[in-house]
Amino acid sequence: MKPIEKTERFTLKKMVIEHLKQYIIEHEIGPGEKLPPERELIKILNVSRSVIREALSYLENTGVLSIRQGQGIFVKPHDLTPLLEQMMFLWKIENKKINELLDLRLLFELTAIGEIIRNGNEADLNELEKIATKMDDPNQNTEWIQNADIDFHRALIKATHNELFIQITHLIVEYFSKVPHHQMTSANIEKTVNEHKDIVQALRENDEKKAKDILSEHLNWSKQNVINVNDNI
Repeated sequence: MKPIEKTERFTLKKMVIEHLKQYIIEHEIGPGEKLPPERELIKILNVSRSVIREALSYLENTGVLSIRQGQGIFVKPHDLTPLLEQMMFLWKIENKKINELLDLRLLFELTAIGEIIRNGNEADLNELEKIATKMDDPNQNTEWIQNADIDFHRALIKATHNELFIQITHLIVEYFSKVPHHQMTSANIEKTVNEHKDIVQALRENDEKKAKDILSEHLNWSKQNVINVNDNI
């Protein structure tokens, strides 16, 4: 990576940020691993201490780096949560069309079904079955059932074993865990419980189409129970 030329200084901070990212990639510096000290980065990029510190501060604030006093500069484990939370916030203030988010959730979870068929294991299916069985309790109320429902969908996403996919989808599922729902009748509760059991059975049978059809019906039906989108996350 060559030093930044003087003629490039009109976009210096932005360029230093991009050069630092490229340096991490080129040198294959992984999560938890250390970058060269600040004074060495100044020499490598041929810029002032203040510019380096601004760039490092930006990368720390955006979740790329961790700067530990007296220890050094480290690459953070990848975590999309801050970025996704920002996107969710912008969606809420600009749009608030909950059906769009429900549709996006459906797309993600349908994809999860295919991933589980290909990459899931017995332990994943046992966990899903355990949650579905736990839901089959006639003495529980709407809130309890809805919390168990969210646990099921969390486990469904986790069973893909795709960390990036899990992070992206997790925030959407968590959002719906906090959105208020209408009270469910006993018939509604029974329908919800049976759908979860049927999804697990279809996964055990490696019947991707059947599992997706049941999941689609389940999530599309759940749209009717969402009250509004204006409550705080």
